[in-house]
Amino acid sequence: MRPKTRRGGRSDSKTLYIKRAAAVCLLERTWDAHSSPTNCEQAVAEPTTLVASTINSSSSRWKKLRHKAYRALRLFARLVKLMLAIAPVAVLYPIQRLIYTKDAGSDAHDTFLASLEDGENQTLGWYFRLCLYSVEWSGAAVIKLMQWASSRPDLFGKEFCVVFQKLQDDTTPHAMRHTEEVLRKAYGDDWMERIRLEPKVVGSGCIGQVYKGSVTNPHGEEQQVAVKVMHPNVSHAIADDLDLLRLFVKLAQVLPFDVFANMRWLNPEGVIEEFADLLQLQLDLRTEAQNLDRFNENFKDDERVAFPKLIKEFEPHPQVLIETFCEGQPVLKFLKEHSNDQKLLSEMCLVGIRAVCQMLFQDNFMHGDLHPGNVFINAKDHKFVLLDAGIATEYSNSDHELLVNILSSFIRADGRKAGRFMIDDSNMRLKSNADKAVNETLYIDKIQALTNRANSKEYFMEHLSVYLTYICEAAATHHVMMNQKFVTAALSIKVLEGISLALDPSVEIWRVANPIILKSEMNRKWSKGKEGLKNIMGDNNFIEKQR
Repeated sequence: MRPKTRRGGRSDSKTLYIKRAAAVCLLERTWDAHSSPTNCEQAVAEPTTLVASTINSSSSRWKKLRHKAYRALRLFARLVKLMLAIAPVAVLYPIQRLIYTKDAGSDAHDTFLASLEDGENQTLGWYFRLCLYSVEWSGAAVIKLMQWASSRPDLFGKEFCVVFQKLQDDTTPHAMRHTEEVLRKAYGDDWMERIRLEPKVVGSGCIGQVYKGSVTNPHGEEQQVAVKVMHPNVSHAIADDLDLLRLFVKLAQVLPFDVFANMRWLNPEGVIEEFADLLQLQLDLRTEAQNLDRFNENFKDDERVAFPKLIKEFEPHPQVLIETFCEGQPVLKFLKEHSNDQKLLSEMCLVGIRAVCQMLFQDNFMHGDLHPGNVFINAKDHKFVLLDAGIATEYSNSDHELLVNILSSFIRADGRKAGRFMIDDSNMRLKSNADKAVNETLYIDKIQALTNRANSKEYFMEHLSVYLTYICEAAATHHVMMNQKFVTAALSIKVLEGISLALDPSVEIWRVANPIILKSEMNRKWSKGKEGLKNIMGDNNFIEKQR
């Protein structure tokens, strides 16, 4: 007779183990109801947590995919709009060339005066009106580029600037109801009782428009003010344009046959990002308020240069800025009315050059949007009034030192030194790619030869665009990558140079700039000397010596 086996023995042991574990869990929960989850609770909760995590992950991926799809559709719509704006201009261009006749100006001064005469006395032709409408319809980024370009009739031609000078302060304004809505959000439903606004727009640019108004100051007196209001939806259009520029640069880099191989050395990605940073500074008017405070502090001892001041009773808002109303007239209009007083124009030219050199070399805080629409002159006291300070550039110590060294070398006609600075900077940035400049001596010789030619009056007046193109070609040939800081600073200087040449075509900028550059160099050497002494002596001992 076989002995009976206990087939369920193992099962009974497992059941007993589970019962004991449940009892322990129950005891733990009874012992401390607020304690952290026990092992058995975690075991029960794990499947639920896993499901929830999977759902959240899927939801997050879906949101990202939906955002990318929406962004792609926006960019496509923006691209279509730009193509529609450009298409009629491109198609009708050959017809315009058939009837186009070019008038040559004797120098920049005469060219500016001719462009002003044409702008006031002639009606724009059908093609130029189409161009103007296309640019305005294209959006803020395109308008900003045309504002800068239209300040140089000596580079782009008289007819070009006659057309696009309108964009400097006379773009199509937005509706008054948008202004009222923004002011209500910024200063409350009773803003009309505090701000008396004139309905006529005194100026409209690519980012916003300006009204003249009045407020009652703390002394009970009425004070004239300028009220700047941002255009609607301008930030989205700028973001789309910048994304399209980034996309075009990336596509250009992967085109076959190295079609744009040399473009790499112009550092287009860096230049676009620098341009993006500058434009986005204007999208919050509180940034402009901070810039105005700093510019007023930097020029508090200069009686010939003025900036608007903030109205303290009205806090700056991202879309609204209220500041003092500065009397004056645009610099080109002042030039036209005083064209027979060359002594006065030369004096104003020197004042402007000194102000810009102070910003660039001494203060390291540069107004980045000084096209003629933002430069006014007060006819009574002959004071420069600089407006629209939303774009202001401040460089790091290393970038500022490099920029000052390169520009001061060009101003002093030392092309070899400028070329050496540019090569050293390029080699340092290309070090990670195991790349460097080729045939450095020949590149330096080219920059020196170019600098020698650029010091002649005739060359600057008639061949300045060739001058800029030559630098870019030399950089590509010798693998010298342009620093985006230098490129953007050079473009700003070219805009300012146009104003200077209009006021006084015989001006020698280096004579005005050299004392300021020397002062800047002395300040930097003194700062480095102080830092060295601090490191040697220690902060406390250095302070005692200073006393």
